[in-house]
Amino acid sequence: MRKVSKALSKAVVPSRKSLLGVAVLLAVGLASPLTQAAEKLKIGYNNWVGSAGVFVAQEKGFFKEAGLDVEFVPFKGPSDAIPPLVAGHIDLALTTADNVVLANARSGADLKIIFATDTSNGADAVVSKKSMGSFADLKGKTVAVTQGEVNELLLLKGLEKAGMKPGDIKSLNMDPDSAGAAFIAGKVDAAVTWEPWISQAVASGGKVVFSSSQIPNLILDVVTVTPATIKAKPKAIAAFLAAVNKGTAFVRSNPDEAMPFVAKKLEVKPGEVKDMLVGVKLYDMADNAKLLHDNVSAQTLDNISAFYTSRKTIPKAIKGAGMVDGSFIQTH
Repeated sequence: MRKVSKALSKAVVPSRKSLLGVAVLLAVGLASPLTQAAEKLKIGYNNWVGSAGVFVAQEKGFFKEAGLDVEFVPFKGPSDAIPPLVAGHIDLALTTADNVVLANARSGADLKIIFATDTSNGADAVVSKKSMGSFADLKGKTVAVTQGEVNELLLLKGLEKAGMKPGDIKSLNMDPDSAGAAFIAGKVDAAVTWEPWISQAVASGGKVVFSSSQIPNLILDVVTVTPATIKAKPKAIAAFLAAVNKGTAFVRSNPDEAMPFVAKKLEVKPGEVKDMLVGVKLYDMADNAKLLHDNVSAQTLDNISAFYTSRKTIPKAIKGAGMVDGSFIQTH
C-alpha cells in the first residue's frame, strides 16, 4: 500500500502483543548506552508518511541515545521487506497488516506484529466522477481496483454500506497507481487508489465517495518481526519501540520542527507533510496498548484473513490473535 517515487514527490501525499522483564531490559538499555557497545538493528521500510515517528527518531538521534545502531534498509513497497525479514536479512519490517497475514498464511512464517505505527485515515479511498452524487451511483459503472488485495476489501466495505453487492459494479483489476492514473485519464468511472492519486483525482474534477476514514484500522501499518529475533534481541526491540514512541510524541508536540525531518525522508517540501498527515492517524505506545491488548488489531487481522480466504488468496483463514505479540507495549 505504501511507496513513494521521486516522480511523485511533488504530490500532496506520498503513495502507499513478561511486561516487567521487558521494562527492566529497556531501563538497562537506556540507562547507560554510552558505556555499552551499541546493539545493531536492521529495519526494512518504505517511504510512507505514517512512519513519521520513526523518521523523526532517526533524525533526532533517539535511537543512538537508546544505545542502538540502527540501519534502515529501503524498499519500494511494504510487501518487499517481508522476504528478507523471513530470511533473517533484516530484524524488523515496517509493513502493513495484510502483508503479515499473507506471509503467515502462505508460508507459515509466524511473523508477529509488535507495534502499530499508524492507520490509514483517508489516505486510501474510492474516487469517482463528480457527477456521481453518492457511492450508490457506481451501480453499473467500471471501477478499477486491485482484486484480491486489501484495497478491494475497502471497496467491498463501501458497497456493503451502500446496500450494494459486488455484482452491481464492473470491477477492473488494476494496481492502485495505475487505477488512479486511469481514472484521471477518463478511462474508468471510478478507482480504488491512494495518495497522491486521491488528491490529484479531486483536483482534476473527481470526488471521494468512500475512504479508509470510514473504517478505522482496516488498513494498518505495523512493525513486524520473527520469533527468532524476538528471542535474540528483546532489549534492542524494546529500545527501538521506545525511541519510535518518543519520535511520535515529538511530531505531535513540535510539528514545525518535525515536518522538515519527515519531508527530508519523503523528498517533499516541509509544508506538504502537514497535509500528508491528515490522511493518517499516528499511534503511540498508549494507542498500541488498546490496539494490541484489547484485541483491536487481532480483529482487524481476522477480517483481512476472512477476506483473503473468501477470495482464495490464501488456502485457509488464520487467527489474528496468533499474529499479535503485545509484550513490548508499555502500559504505564
